[in-house]
Amino acid sequence: MNFRQIEAFRAVMISGSGTEAAKMLFITQPAVSRLISDLEYQSKLKLFVRKPNRLEPTPEAQALFKEVDRAFIGLEQISMFADSIVNKQQGSLRIVAMPVCVDSFLPTIVSDFLQQHPKVSIELESAPRIQSLDLVRTARQDLAIISIVSRENLGLQVKNLCRQQAVCVLPAGHPYCDKPVIHARDLEDQPFISLSRGSPFRSKVDEIFTRENIKRTFAIETRTHRTVYEMVKRGAGVAILDPFITDSQDHEVVIKPFLPEVTWDYAVVQPHSATPSLITQSFVALLMAHFRRAEDS
Repeated sequence: MNFRQIEAFRAVMISGSGTEAAKMLFITQPAVSRLISDLEYQSKLKLFVRKPNRLEPTPEAQALFKEVDRAFIGLEQISMFADSIVNKQQGSLRIVAMPVCVDSFLPTIVSDFLQQHPKVSIELESAPRIQSLDLVRTARQDLAIISIVSRENLGLQVKNLCRQQAVCVLPAGHPYCDKPVIHARDLEDQPFISLSRGSPFRSKVDEIFTRENIKRTFAIETRTHRTVYEMVKRGAGVAILDPFITDSQDHEVVIKPFLPEVTWDYAVVQPHSATPSLITQSFVALLMAHFRRAEDS
């Protein structure tokens, strides 16, 4: 037996006649009769009693129909699932990003994406830069959002998102709050709150102070921009931070331009070898649109 025979059988069971079944299948009534006869011959079952203007199903036909209908429901579900994939409404997305990204802009973008794709499941992981790259290279994550260095060859597909410039964050009421710009030399005698050693951002900031021959008084060293920011708010010291983590409406801190400039880029990286899913492509498009709007505003 073949699928076309089963399809004709199901149409007859639903409609009650060969004529109506033919309309459902967009074929002729004799074609339906031939398909049913072939099915009965191959299955060795008598499925219908022929009566005027209708086909009356036998008990064997009723039993067979239960299985056929269950199979068709499964096929319809598969078809619906396939449509949902095409429309980027079903599936999963694995994202890894540096902590500063997870603690700042990513929650908003992920929430916006889920409003558009409510049946998509998202795994969002926070990891340092090197670990994030490793997770993408080994296909344990679909994409990573990281800081990058100019002309750096990562061996991955790279799409730039934005350029950032570090700012100086002071606790409200600090004597330097009236300064229009904070220079590295201004911080020589200040309690300094810093990211831990090994952070790419820490390395860039250290390079500035080393080049300017300025010694800092380290009060606290910790692993995330968010923790540094919270420590500044509580008056524990001053810091140089990624502006992503700051809040211009926060009255407990004062944010100032910092010189010499400390700049870097953020990018989304994906494997070269694998074709990204439609869901991944859609998320990256939303991510890049977010930064285009921010740049234009």
